Amino acid sequence: MPSSEYDVYFDLQQQVLSKHKLTEDALIDESVTFIDWCEDLAAKGLKVDGIPFSLDDRPALRYLYEIIPTSIEEARHKLLIVMKGAQLGLTVWEMLVFLYFSLKFSPCKLGSYVPDRSLAAYKSSERFLPIIRTVPDAYQKLLKSPSDNKKTSEGNVLTRNIGASKVLFLWTSGKVSTESYPLDVLGFDEVQGMLVSQMETVMERLSASEVGYVMMLSTAKWPDADIHYWYQRGNQMQFHTKCDCEGGVVLDEHFPDCIQYNASEIGGAPENKYIYVCPVCKVYIENAQVGEWKAKVKEKIFILDDVEVVSIHMPQFLSATVTPGAIISSYNTATDMQNFYNRKLGKPYADPSQIPISLDIMNRCAKDGMEAGVVWEKSGKGYYMGIDQMGQFNVVIIKKRLEDGRQAAVHVEAIYSDDPFVRCDELMRLYGVAICIVESLPNYNDAKRFAGRFVGRVFLVSSYGDISDDMIKWGDTRFGKADRKTDEEERDRYTVRLDQYKCMQTSMARFVNRHCVFPDAKSLTQEVVEKGIRKTITICRDMVFLHFTKTALVVERDEEQKKFRRKVVKVGIDPHFSYANMLCDVAWARAHGTTQFILPVGDKVDDEKMSTETVEEAMPGLPKDVVSAISQRERNTCGSCESYDPEVGRCNARSFSVKARDPACMMHVEAEDF
Repeated sequence: MPSSEYDVYFDLQQQVLSKHKLTEDALIDESVTFIDWCEDLAAKGLKVDGIPFSLDDRPALRYLYEIIPTSIEEARHKLLIVMKGAQLGLTVWEMLVFLYFSLKFSPCKLGSYVPDRSLAAYKSSERFLPIIRTVPDAYQKLLKSPSDNKKTSEGNVLTRNIGASKVLFLWTSGKVSTESYPLDVLGFDEVQGMLVSQMETVMERLSASEVGYVMMLSTAKWPDADIHYWYQRGNQMQFHTKCDCEGGVVLDEHFPDCIQYNASEIGGAPENKYIYVCPVCKVYIENAQVGEWKAKVKEKIFILDDVEVVSIHMPQFLSATVTPGAIISSYNTATDMQNFYNRKLGKPYADPSQIPISLDIMNRCAKDGMEAGVVWEKSGKGYYMGIDQMGQFNVVIIKKRLEDGRQAAVHVEAIYSDDPFVRCDELMRLYGVAICIVESLPNYNDAKRFAGRFVGRVFLVSSYGDISDDMIKWGDTRFGKADRKTDEEERDRYTVRLDQYKCMQTSMARFVNRHCVFPDAKSLTQEVVEKGIRKTITICRDMVFLHFTKTALVVERDEEQKKFRRKVVKVGIDPHFSYANMLCDVAWARAHGTTQFILPVGDKVDDEKMSTETVEEAMPGLPKDVVSAISQRERNTCGSCESYDPEVGRCNARSFSVKARDPACMMHVEAEDF
């Protein structure tokens, strides 16, 4: 990755030139290392979760204590990244590092970041505070009153003052918390809940510090995202467990073959138990923590030639409490393989059912489009548009309907401007957009003014939420003429509420089923801005298709609520084009859904046409001209939709059990059009 991409959050030209000196507030001598300090605390009674602290049974973990910098010079501009399994004691390690730095480098500003506010408060109260209470000297610094007129206090739950140092417990989901505090040391925990862009924004808080030390630790989740994204940018330290092989064995690279059940055939090993065995030399491994750490990438990795990146992978094989039997049992009984890989092996895992789109799928859609003669167009009439907006940055997808009924993308664009909706106005006119759906946030006023310029053609997404009986609720269906009192109310009615999961699932299915095609992905170039740098890319291949592959559809069980929750997950980046595409499909649904009648269905209804008698019986009193028009109209039912599977009576697009004569939904597409 080009080093210049990191300029925005490690601007070394802004570093403080004055040398940071220890003050009388510091409680740790300059020569005392972190590991020595921790072991001294252990001898004096340090406890974690009420249990005496010790590294005696954790030789592999000890390495992480030994590599923590002892001086400002050693700490300066280092990134330490730990991709780990669950329950390995790394949060305790991080909290002790924070306490060590706050006492040794005083005055020092430290920020501990987690994904959300509730977790930040929990970490401060339930993890950090109990530890510092068992360190008398540090606890006295915490209780030290800022003035003689105030009572002693442990401080605010989100701000702990330790002498002249300050430890802030913050979260990445809030804009203010990522941008407001200048810091010297950063710690990121539970990185799997953070976007790379959020973390980059937070790291700008180090711009004015001569320390600039960063720690990241988390279980992994998705490949090339969250902690795995950062791990791959370091030297990738792995633990080589000692066996008879030269250099040892990395057990997680040989799972599940590295765990075997020993009935009695493996001499010297416990019988009738699962044990670690090197699958290469076949030797029994008594303790997986005996060995050494080695870098997979031999040379040191630097960012900007100054910031060294060390990354470490630590699976549960290196736990003092997790047995081989527990790991293999979890593997054999796992119903969620991603959870197993993440928490046990400390590795990312992508379930194909959760990330439905791959580059191969999108390349096939482009191949189909080129075979159908689809090209990028500069104008048109009666097209559909979706816009995702993010403040001085809009992304747009425009589609048209082919003669065979398929969707065809004819224009994609990333708009960088102080007022990107000016360009959106131009696109509405150039492509004669019939229906456009746009996100109302974060710039509601701009989006509303845009909608006001195209009344009835632009709908604002008012909210997302579970919609039990459908996926789309149009705001104008609840207004009658008597309700329309002002022009403002007239405009406000053009809103739509979406079930985000169902809508995204339907949009992704169109790619999988190849019902949406693209022109040549390599033939459309555009200048984009990435991390403050302008460059020209093939936008469809390098950005649009990439965004589609970074969108996951996840169903997770909420143990507290005892029910499953569906959500759309952004994998590592914010996939704006996935949302723009989804909104374009909602525009498509508006055009092809609400213009059709949905009629009662009875036993006497003919399979193809509604007779005049049937219509009059179902809806008595209709004018004869209306009855005549309806009776000649093709039925709008699930049976006439391309997503209907007659063999099992199921809607493939929405995963519902339906009957052929059920009224069609808003996403209805007639089968004969395909």
